[in-house]
Amino acid sequence: MNAARKTLFWLIALVLVAGGYYFVEQRTEEKDRVVEENLKLFPFTVDAVDEFWITNPAEGVRVGVHRREGQWWLKKPITARGDQEKIESVLTNVVQARKDRTLFQEVDAAKLRELGLETPSLEMTFLTAGIETTIMFGGAGPTHNIAYAMFSGDPRVYRIHSDVKAEANKNAYDLRDKSLLAFDPVKLKRFEMDRIGQSRLVVEHHEGRWQLIEPARARASMENVLEGLFMIKDAEVKAFVDNESSEQGLDSPRIRVHIVDEQRTEPYILEVGAKDRVRRGYYARTNRSEDVLVIGEDLANYLLSVKDNWRESSP
Repeated sequence: MNAARKTLFWLIALVLVAGGYYFVEQRTEEKDRVVEENLKLFPFTVDAVDEFWITNPAEGVRVGVHRREGQWWLKKPITARGDQEKIESVLTNVVQARKDRTLFQEVDAAKLRELGLETPSLEMTFLTAGIETTIMFGGAGPTHNIAYAMFSGDPRVYRIHSDVKAEANKNAYDLRDKSLLAFDPVKLKRFEMDRIGQSRLVVEHHEGRWQLIEPARARASMENVLEGLFMIKDAEVKAFVDNESSEQGLDSPRIRVHIVDEQRTEPYILEVGAKDRVRRGYYARTNRSEDVLVIGEDLANYLLSVKDNWRESSP
């Protein structure tokens, strides 16, 4: 065999070997893809979910959430803006969960009872493209890091990680937007605060200049003012109260905050009333919610304590 024929022979052999490796690799990747697909708990993605409900036997529909114009809103038991980050996190952790294994293809009533699936303690229903999919969560396994689950209309029982059930075990408060006032402190135009027994506090911001107007005109400390404004903006509601009563002290609030920023003409208003000793907070209300709220003691105590520290210190 001359040199040219040897070269051609080895070239063909190399192509065949490379092709064989490529074929085996493709088969392996396809096999891995099929295995991965079979491990998925749900056949859809988070983006495909239009609505979902969380229910249990004692409460019925605990919370219902739907997507509206790209935003999540609660529709049951109340109509309220949802906590976008929290809802996305819950959906991601549940919808993208994997099956630990298929425990049974089909079981009798006695086994369902043993696994806590005869009367599931928790259910989560998803609406995707007009199709409802309901997962039912049963009891925990012997080690408590696994749980049992099955889908409505499907006799198979799956073993899943208990964290999946924990993620689904949410109520309206968990998924509701709990921000107090969603304003931008940097875009403040005017801040007014009235407190019983204390001087009125007024700050204005114009073209980078922070001015204290009341109780006396002076240059305001941008750092201290922004610290206070961000405390209000970042505060979360501790509880939502159904009924208003005179005991909440909101007929004559001890603190009233009025904020105007550049982004909207309507002001943001916060009123703080009496102390809620049970929840360790203060009753409050804003003009962006019809509910009576409970806010943390730290925010109320801070607002009550603000005095000359919003004034720029002398050099």
